[in-house]
Amino acid sequence: MKRSSLICSNALAVALVVVAITMFPANLVAVESGKGTPLRLAYSAITVNQAIPWIAYDAGHFKKHGLDVELVHASSILALQALLAGEVSIAQSVTDACVSSNLSGADTLFMGAILDKPLYSFIVNPKIKSPADLKGKRVGVTRIGSTPDALARAMLKMWNLDPATDVTIVQLNEMGLLVQGLVSGVIDAAPISIPSNIRAKNLGYTELFDMTKIGKTYITGTVVTRKRFIDGQRDTAKRFMRAFLEGMKTYLEDEDFSIKVIQKWTRAKNRDEVKEAYALQAKNMLRIPRTSIDGVKTILQGMEKLPGAKTADPRRFIDFTILDELEKEGFLKTLYRN
Repeated sequence: MKRSSLICSNALAVALVVVAITMFPANLVAVESGKGTPLRLAYSAITVNQAIPWIAYDAGHFKKHGLDVELVHASSILALQALLAGEVSIAQSVTDACVSSNLSGADTLFMGAILDKPLYSFIVNPKIKSPADLKGKRVGVTRIGSTPDALARAMLKMWNLDPATDVTIVQLNEMGLLVQGLVSGVIDAAPISIPSNIRAKNLGYTELFDMTKIGKTYITGTVVTRKRFIDGQRDTAKRFMRAFLEGMKTYLEDEDFSIKVIQKWTRAKNRDEVKEAYALQAKNMLRIPRTSIDGVKTILQGMEKLPGAKTADPRRFIDFTILDELEKEGFLKTLYRN
């Protein structure tokens, strides 16, 4: 196992990204030895919707398809910057940043998305009884521009609260730190994904809103790459997607193995919480990860102030060709018995 934002505007910024990605602490990085085609993927959070690459890696699917894969953990901003700098070929779940960087002129695209709804809870201090009580409070997110940030702002607007003036947005970098932030009193509320939301509820915090019921299509668990990778290394891109799809199949059909992998990569000690999170995602996960056009529309609606967002064709942000080719070749039919 080896273990955003907008385009870097100058060489120094790119150099810093390269150094940060290549100098992870030894305890976070290991190498899979092999003679396959090297491919580096950055996953942006320690959450269950990032589990498919971990499962594909540990189950040997990448190696089976001739890939020597390195998985790197980086924040969503750093992951996208590394993608734009050419240090990784694929970034996992840099969803909103993929769209914003494309709007700014980058060639970022979605290759797929495993979910078309956010498996998040809007978790609050038990003293908060209604959305109106959020006024004047501190709402935690991982990073500005991340999916939790976009979801927090969408929820606040749905409740007729202005994210800029009615609350204070606090960045805490990692999903697990949002739970710690609630416990320590640094924040009063946060959109939290599985399994951390389950942990928060078990600690006595309140689910103010189940965000699977948000009423809009919202893609999460996305696979983001660049057009130049798909065009220039098409065979590698197809082999990656075959392995990724087999990782999805393993997730859906081998519960015990998948839970063990999730516990390993998230370092979660409570198996019951992981099992609950696993089951919720299994219930909602797409069997074929076709990126929803409506899901991209939802993201664009949240970015209406960015130049070009209102008039952008959502199809421009999606590569349909890899999955289409695998379907024509009959690969998708081999995945599931039904």
